[in-house]
Amino acid sequence: MHGAAATVYQAENASDARKRLAQWGEQWRVQAPQAVATLERDFEQTLVFYGIPGLALQWIRTTSLLERTNRELRRKFRQAVTFGSQKGAEVAIYLQVRRLHARWAGASWWETSHALYFELRNLNP
Repeated sequence: MHGAAATVYQAENASDARKRLAQWGEQWRVQAPQAVATLERDFEQTLVFYGIPGLALQWIRTTSLLERTNRELRRKFRQAVTFGSQKGAEVAIYLQVRRLHARWAGASWWETSHALYFELRNLNP
């Protein structure tokens, strides 16, 4: 059942996802009515990501990237144990997210960190 439900969000567009949900619902409504009702509830709101141009759909379709990101953030911040200030914690989160973004974009951290240095140096607070 779970694998079949996952195919709903593997559709290429919102219209196809709706069709897939209808097919899945017909197949499972008798055996698992509560599961079908749960997936159908607020289903339209879950399709919003299809309307975002240029979005890598595989990033949205799975939580594995989000889970991996959270795991990496937790690992990094366990190493730090404590921060001297709220600003220090914010900077650490910002830098870690920039590092992860560089990796996802295929850029080297060395290039990204040097570009960041010059970006920050040119700010006028």
